[in-house]
Amino acid sequence: MKRIAVIGSMVMMVAACGSSTSGGLVDDSSDGGGATTTWPSDAGVPDDGASTSTLADARAVDGSADDRIDPIVVGNSWTYQVTTFGTYPLCPAGQYTGLAESAATVGGKSAVLVKSLCANEAASYYTVEGDVVQVQVDGTWVLALDAPVAEGHTWSNGTSTFTWRDAGAVTVAAGTFDDCWSATQNVAYEAYTIFCRGVGPVRWHSKDGAGDGFDAELASASVQ
Repeated sequence: MKRIAVIGSMVMMVAACGSSTSGGLVDDSSDGGGATTTWPSDAGVPDDGASTSTLADARAVDGSADDRIDPIVVGNSWTYQVTTFGTYPLCPAGQYTGLAESAATVGGKSAVLVKSLCANEAASYYTVEGDVVQVQVDGTWVLALDAPVAEGHTWSNGTSTFTWRDAGAVTVAAGTFDDCWSATQNVAYEAYTIFCRGVGPVRWHSKDGAGDGFDAELASASVQ
């Protein structure tokens, strides 16, 4: 997948997935700096052996941790266990890592190149301002995530509409995360991505009317 990818009629969004790009690039080697949090964390393993993490684990003592809904910063990585449904060659089953690889100025914006979690998708450039995320597709910046992140807020990427749904606390293989939100595509079939503050996407899911698609569950992450 591209951190944008076309899944059926869905243009799928954001961070650990990557789209074709064009336009002049200006090298920019800056990164986010600061402390890095990894999940699962030994500090959050209860007696039953299950890994548990919360947003509090991600915050530095000085409160400087990045709590954006999709913290795309050079060096951040997200590893997923991918399951496919029917036929979906862009994103084969297995464990794959999405990585924020490098920074550049693209189309007049400060951007980060993100390697896709889907093995057969190209990397894409993303730009992030607060909770608003845009992705470059064929030389054009496209709205991937919009603010405010609030129940019922709806936006369009030009071809599809999406709505934020409050997902509360969400448990995946990497742990349990608070303040999570589902960016749900408004279509007849299942298509959504769940983001948790300070972590990014913890689950990608799309299964179209023909039964084709994929599910990607966060297995581990390293986020500044």
